Amino acid sequence: MKNMKNILLVLGAPNDEKGNLSRIALDRLNYAFELYSLNKNSRFLCTGGFGKQFNPTSLPHAYYSKQYLLHKGVKENDFLEFVLSSNTVEDFRMSKLVIEKEQPDILWVVSSDFHMKRVKILHDIIMQYPNTIFVPAPSSLTIQELNPFLLHEEQAIRELQANNFILY
Repeated sequence: MKNMKNILLVLGAPNDEKGNLSRIALDRLNYAFELYSLNKNSRFLCTGGFGKQFNPTSLPHAYYSKQYLLHKGVKENDFLEFVLSSNTVEDFRMSKLVIEKEQPDILWVVSSDFHMKRVKILHDIIMQYPNTIFVPAPSSLTIQELNPFLLHEEQAIRELQANNFILY
């Protein structure tokens, strides 16, 4: 039996001006690492480039994600190239080329639990990879911290619906 080839697509989240990962980013990365620990035939595809709203540093967010995962014990050769995206739509548009080239047996899409509904919608519009498993990383934010993100997600989904799910 052949070894399965999996990709862990970890969607980016904020870091601060010193490159410190936010709790949202850490929640996603820690959950992805748990999956990796159970299946070493997985490779990471980290997303996140630059943007004043989520990464004001001179290095891409994906770099900080990779450094964190290396520190946890992921092997260097278990990383694919960075996807230097600045939002969730770009996460899928830009990672689609890598996914199509690599043709994983399973694509694991890891994002926050509160983000997953929109992630699934965007995957189905943009990527449509057949062997995809969506992995909602539980958020460690308090309800007060979570509320602005929940409102943002609701608004983003309403905008998609208003545009008949046609993207810019």
